Amino acid sequence: MVTYNFGFKYNEEIPPQQTLTISPQNINIPNQTQSIAIETNIKKDIDNVIKKYNLSQLEINNIHNYTTKKPLIVHCCHHKTGTVVIEKVLRAVAAHFRLKYQYCPQTGLEDDTDIWLQHHSQVDFSKIDRPVIGTHMIRNPCAIIVSAYEYHKMTIEQWANRKIKMLGGVTYKGILNTLDLENGLIFEMKNNFYVESSKNTIMDIYNWDYKMPNFLELKFEDLMMDYNGTLINMFKHYGFSREMIDTSLEIVQKYNLMNKKEEDLIKNKHVTNKNMDLEKWKEYFRNPVICKRFWKIYPEDLFEKINYTYDNLKKLEESLELGKKSKSLFMTQEEKLQIAKENIWKKYNGENPFVF
Repeated sequence: MVTYNFGFKYNEEIPPQQTLTISPQNINIPNQTQSIAIETNIKKDIDNVIKKYNLSQLEINNIHNYTTKKPLIVHCCHHKTGTVVIEKVLRAVAAHFRLKYQYCPQTGLEDDTDIWLQHHSQVDFSKIDRPVIGTHMIRNPCAIIVSAYEYHKMTIEQWANRKIKMLGGVTYKGILNTLDLENGLIFEMKNNFYVESSKNTIMDIYNWDYKMPNFLELKFEDLMMDYNGTLINMFKHYGFSREMIDTSLEIVQKYNLMNKKEEDLIKNKHVTNKNMDLEKWKEYFRNPVICKRFWKIYPEDLFEKINYTYDNLKKLEESLELGKKSKSLFMTQEEKLQIAKENIWKKYNGENPFVF
């Protein structure tokens, strides 16, 4: 097996960007609670960092031993955030370069693995005794809910077809197929029966640590709109050379969903958005009932915390409200009167009080 020392093989054209976080457990520093962040690559001398913390020779040796170990490339993702695409990409790249690849829970992670994909971003980094170079991909929470709702209604995955005792033996999939659209979306966004449930997925995304310097944060929408650019950023972060990046891109072009034919997308059961419309979620969230329930379930700062400030539910609500106001500017007096009457009719259970 060929071993590539990703992250420590300095390349003038594509310099490594990662920072390795050394914990007290890794370097055996007694009575020290803070983690020591060591920025390192072959061009940097870590002696300055070592002096800063006034470490003993034993501690220095432990740091050197840790930083010279083969790093583990980790991709963390969540349900309905491009997992299937990235899994195919990493598996193909690993196979080409003869790297050991695993897609598994951490309990199954082996010491000699080169690339590891963790589907639900559930990682205990204190149990990984070597440097980690990571990427983390998320998606607009509203799009996750819509995609999950449509996928869970037809999925053959075991968890969704398992009977839920507290609901009288009905399956997750069965519940969604008995509810209308509005209540189905509400059920999808509020329940936490399984790790794949949208509430658990979105709260995992919300609670993720976005300040880890050795992780590159990615968005599903960017992968769809700029497939090559997103993957280049991933591979650069992993420490790939220019030649490796070019080769990798050639290998994985067939996994680009935006280049798929319509009949191929229809056959793909994991893709619910067959026309690849990234704004499809807005069709569902124009319903004010859905919006109100969303804000009762999720934190107010959700979109700010995960850095979705440019296209989110708040923006949609603002545009809809603005649209109502701008539309009213061009209404005739008769149209405004008709709307006023209709609002009054609603108070009379749909009966027209103006008809005698």
